[in-house]
Amino acid sequence: MPVIAVESGERFGQVQDILIDPQERRIAIVRVRRGGPFRGDVSDVPFSDLHGIGRDAVMVPSSQVLRPAIATTEHLRRIDDLVGSRVVTERGEAAGTVDDAEIDPQTGMHLLIAPPSISGLLGRRRTVSIDQVRTIGRDTVVLAAPPSERTQEARTANAAEAASDQ
Repeated sequence: MPVIAVESGERFGQVQDILIDPQERRIAIVRVRRGGPFRGDVSDVPFSDLHGIGRDAVMVPSSQVLRPAIATTEHLRRIDDLVGSRVVTERGEAAGTVDDAEIDPQTGMHLLIAPPSISGLLGRRRTVSIDQVRTIGRDTVVLAAPPSERTQEARTANAAEAASDQ
């Protein structure tokens, strides 16, 4: 995808990679390659500095948001590295595998989850907002329980605690 400055209309290069912060569960950096695929330099743009993301281009306000690429990214993960990760709920139930990730201009990203059954092989995927993700681990993505389940679990725990106090 090309990276274009709104201010000048200049095309700076192509998106090379997207780095996410697994602790914050958000896109941290869009890495831009300037020049050809085998030469040229690499710059980073913090996600918060993007002007917009469309179907056809990533827009930045100006060249001022381009930063030299950071050398140490061990605390960040490439978005492509999530593909193939196992997905489980915080209750320990298999939810499938990460099949792809989509960039959302407002929230950052969505994960496309292929179910663990034959439905996953048939291309039936569901979209999960990053807000539904509790943890992004090295090998596994953990989905948070829906709010209704968390409320019910809290009621059950409170009832059990009250019963044990009697």
